[in-house]
Amino acid sequence: MKSILFLASALMLYGNVTAQEVTATTATLPVTEKKFEAGFDGMIAVSYGTETLGINVGGPSLKYKFTKKFKVGVGAFPSLIIVDSKATPKLAVSPIIEYTNWMFITPYYGFNANDKAIWTFGVGYKFI
Repeated sequence: MKSILFLASALMLYGNVTAQEVTATTATLPVTEKKFEAGFDGMIAVSYGTETLGINVGGPSLKYKFTKKFKVGVGAFPSLIIVDSKATPKLAVSPIIEYTNWMFITPYYGFNANDKAIWTFGVGYKFI
């Protein structure tokens, strides 16, 4: 009878020890927030420069997150630029300053026929 009581108490003690071990291992670990993010921006923007109007849509980007709402980075934007009443599709590369869903961009489109660099400045809104 004593051996049965001893065995029962040993099993209860073992159950308590393993239950404590399980709860100790399931504790939540602190989550570190990623500072860099890469992906596609679902945005549309309008930019204007010297005799050039650009309509830009979101493309791939790489950004550094300073706060939850403020990010700075660089991205590529498929664009439609209008120069001298003529629309031309181009790919622009631009630095990005993003605050909440608003983006300030300065797209660079390359050179025109006169070997002059084409820059515009604009504002965009990020939907996704």
